[in-house]
Amino acid sequence: MNKLDKYLDKIQITEAGYKAKRTSITRVTRQTKIDRAIGALSTKYAKETNDPMYKKMVRFRDKYFKYRELIRKKFGPRVRSRALSGAGISDMLKDKQKSGSTTGKSK
Repeated sequence: MNKLDKYLDKIQITEAGYKAKRTSITRVTRQTKIDRAIGALSTKYAKETNDPMYKKMVRFRDKYFKYRELIRKKFGPRVRSRALSGAGISDMLKDKQKSGSTTGKSK
């Protein structure tokens, strides 16, 4: 038996007798972070401009994802540069700190 086989056998014995709490690490690429920022900023801008698609998105939860994609297509190009620089995210964090909201919902 080589070292790898011995190690794998140890793991199986350990897992059989003891179920450890496991944590997982999710690695996110830069592009994924940018896409998330664009999505969040698009929704924020739609809300600020009282866009009818945003109102429909909130009202019709079953069609939420459809309207979310439409909002991201509409406002995505406008907020892309802000998302790349991180300026929009820092603005959102400042707004949350001012309102004292931790859930992100406005009062």
